[in-house]
Amino acid sequence: MAEAPIPQSILEASGVVGTWTHDYWAGRLALSATFAGLLGLDPEAAANGVSLEAFLDRTHPEDRIRIESYLHAVAETGGPMEAEFRTRDTRAGIRTLLLRGRIERDPAGGATRGRGIAIDRTEEQAANLVQSERMVNRMAEHIIALRDLARALRRPALTDRIEHLMIEIGFELARFLPEPEDEPRH
Repeated sequence: MAEAPIPQSILEASGVVGTWTHDYWAGRLALSATFAGLLGLDPEAAANGVSLEAFLDRTHPEDRIRIESYLHAVAETGGPMEAEFRTRDTRAGIRTLLLRGRIERDPAGGATRGRGIAIDRTEEQAANLVQSERMVNRMAEHIIALRDLARALRRPALTDRIEHLMIEIGFELARFLPEPEDEPRH
């Protein structure tokens, strides 16, 4: 008995935003419409295949060299592949995408085709960041209470150690502060 196709709503709930197929012989990467849209590519053109260069042009500049190197390396070895990268800023904003798939090889060992899915991890990462920030805030609240207890016990050495820990927690909290803008402020 043939399996029923997975409904699109289930795929979307799992973060799957599309599919990709890389024809190594033709040097073209075909992308589904939603995936192409997240990259800021024309969905119709992407369905027919875009060059690897056009795809790489849509990756975030800080991720481009790493992704390009990884894609070339996985073409040499074949097999399963998984790569996470950010997109350039498009109408959908900067997104964090995960490509997961498999690179097929011919009998001579050359890459013939890669295919797989694209998963949007942007919301998942944002939720993880919020959860981490909450946990560090809770640690800060607890360490402040612990310092107050140590002071009430009149244990200066213990209070000193707790205050050093408070500094470390402060550094951890600072990781969640927004990056300062590069432009000078007036």
